[in-house]
Parts: sequence; structure tokens; C-alpha cells
Amino acid sequence: MRNYIWHNSAKGYRIETHFEELKPFYTMKRDTLRNASARSLFLKGDFAFLLILGFAASLGFLLLPQGQTIQASTPAGGSITGTVRFTGPVPHQPVADAAAFGMCGKTHSYDRLILGRDKGVEYTLIYIANPPAGRANFPPVTITQQGCGYTPHMAIATRGSTVTFANDDPGLHNVHGYYVSGSERETLFNFAQPSKGMRSAQQLRKPGMVNVQCDVHAWMNAWIWVTDNPYVAVTKSDGSYSIDGLPPGTYKLIMWHEGWHPEASNGGRPQFSGPVVQTQEVTVPAAGSATADFELK
Repeated sequence: MRNYIWHNSAKGYRIETHFEELKPFYTMKRDTLRNASARSLFLKGDFAFLLILGFAASLGFLLLPQGQTIQASTPAGGSITGTVRFTGPVPHQPVADAAAFGMCGKTHSYDRLILGRDKGVEYTLIYIANPPAGRANFPPVTITQQGCGYTPHMAIATRGSTVTFANDDPGLHNVHGYYVSGSERETLFNFAQPSKGMRSAQQLRKPGMVNVQCDVHAWMNAWIWVTDNPYVAVTKSDGSYSIDGLPPGTYKLIMWHEGWHPEASNGGRPQFSGPVVQTQEVTVPAAGSATADFELK
């Protein structure tokens, strides 16, 4: 005979019932059916059984084959997916002379335009400017200094969380973080990490864009988008992205790239053109997907 359980994993209830134990009850019902004079007893028994079922249902129990459980499900939200690609000839990018710093190699990229397969643009920020209700809860961010570069180059952080900087190089770095809003730059943190293995956590209290630079190595550059908005993504190495869990509606989608055109030099640090920002209006169907691609050139 099959075994059954009353099961409510949320409340911790689990009452096992064996079919053999219920057999006398069903035998009684069969016998009473044969005797019309006893029909009232059968009806009372059924009524009592229904009362038990109603009580169990009120506690959230389910009648299930033993070993099976049911998990509460929520309706799948819609999503916006797409790719950011560079079109046209790939522009020449300046390279820093790093020979004076023994641990950094001879040259180093400024990492302003990072292209992958089919000219997909990595480390491009995508976010919804008019997000539905939701609270950001991104994984803690760690930015590693290795080979005199920052990894990752672009990260997303929840406002109020901390970012950890780790020095994996055998020499000095100086981490300087700026809050950037338009042409304004405000120092958020500025500290040295003179030796390998050092780690330092900095709290990110203010939403917006943070630019991280090294005051020792002019080419080192990274970005942190600090937000309460959970509907944010950073493009992968092939330029693709996905923003999931969206209710149906029409959204203003923003693409942000730091810019890559060299324009001037300031104290040995090249100055590049400002960020490239593009906007699309995207409609997400119920439990469906919308596509929004972007092009840089």
C-alpha cells in the first residue's frame, strides 16, 4: 500500500499516515452502504472526515505521495535581453608605457573600449530609468588589483553596501574613488595599499556612478554603479545582457558607456571623451521577452 503525508514545509508540519491505518475507516463506509438503515452513520462519518480535511487545509497541509513536496511558485516575470556591439572600423586605442613599474609589464591598455566576439562591447551598463517596485540586493563587490589593472572593470553595487579592494600585486597602489555626476567629481575614498595581500572595504552610501583610479598608475580605471534599482545589468564579454523579473509594461532603457576617444592629457593621465548614453523605450509583454540592441561607433 502507498504511504501518504500531511506536509507543510513552511510551517514545519509533517504527519505521516499509512494507507493500512485508513483501511478500517473505508471498510466501515462500504459496510454501511449495504445497510440502508445505517446510512445516517455513514453520512456522519463522511461529514467528520470532511471536517478533518477542512482543518488540515486551514493549516496548509497537502495530501501527497510520500517523498514528494510542493514549493510555492511565483509567476515568471518578463525580461529584456540584447547586445551592445561596436560597428565600423575599430578605433586605435592609446597604450600606456608601464616599463618604469617593474610589476606592470612593458605596456598596458587603458581599458576604455573592450571588445569581444563579433565586436560585442564588454562592461557597458544597462539599466531601467523608470523601474517597477523592487529592492536591489546585489552580491558584495570585490575589485582586485592584479597586473596593474582593475578586475572587474565595471561593477554594480547596492547602495549602503561595501566594496572591497584587494591588492594582488607585489607593490604600491593608491585607490582613489570619485563620485561622478556630469562634470563634477567628488572624492569618496583615497587610500594606499603598499603591499600584496592588503584588503580594504569602503562603504557606498550614495547612489550614482563611482570612478576608481590609481594615483600611481595613470592607466588604471574602473567604475561602480551604486543603486537601489534591481533592474540593472553589465554586458558580458560578448556584449550581451539580460534584465529579468520584469512585470509587463513600457520601460525607459538606458545604455551607458564610459567613452573611448582620447582628447587631451592631464599630468600624464590621458583624458577621454565623456560617456556615451543611449535610450530606448521597450515594452515587455506578460511573462514574455523583449529585445533591445545598442550600437556604438
